[in-house]
Amino acid sequence: MPGTQAGTSHAVEEYLEAIHKCGASASGVSTTRLAEQLRVTPASVTGMLRRLSRDGLVAHRRYGEIALTAEGDRRAHELIKRHRLAERLLTDVLKVPLDEAHEEACRLEHALSPELETRLEQALGSPAACPHGHPVDVAARDRTRGLPEVPVGRTVTIARLEDERPEIVRYLAERKLLPGARVTVQRHEALGTVLVVEVGGNQHDLSSTLAAGIRVERW
Repeated sequence: MPGTQAGTSHAVEEYLEAIHKCGASASGVSTTRLAEQLRVTPASVTGMLRRLSRDGLVAHRRYGEIALTAEGDRRAHELIKRHRLAERLLTDVLKVPLDEAHEEACRLEHALSPELETRLEQALGSPAACPHGHPVDVAARDRTRGLPEVPVGRTVTIARLEDERPEIVRYLAERKLLPGARVTVQRHEALGTVLVVEVGGNQHDLSSTLAAGIRVERW
């Protein structure tokens, strides 16, 4: 049935995207991490990984790390690019709040054909990054650094937000801590577990976890 086939295809794409995202982190990709990322059971992850391995999209050993093959990586890049273009459409044209854009784009990314993707990119003026600051060119070299690495007294520009969950984006937006904002690191407190920053004349305390998810331009 067409509906079932489309649903299955969407599931495959969601897994490829999640594997790519987890693979960019220091802790790598595991069945447990994928289950947490996709909010499914480990058994469901194991079943899908068998299918992806059979289709030549992932290389997976039962007790080893999961990695995308060249074909899996290509398809993940295509999906992520569509997602980031969809976010630009939502925020720039349709004026959807940034904290809502990620989840809405997750729905749209599966519906964009390659032809429509090209038209959308041209209509948007070939944007370099999504509203969260991630490059539309997924293979682009990362030239950013984590906010906790910034020396006290240094002023830097926020490049992107790693965590796109609505509650996190909403929290940072309320404090003007979004891509493009100029931020000055004031001090580290509580043995490095809290980072105090100043933006727009206001100071804010950020937990080490929250600060680590904010990437800044190199200085």
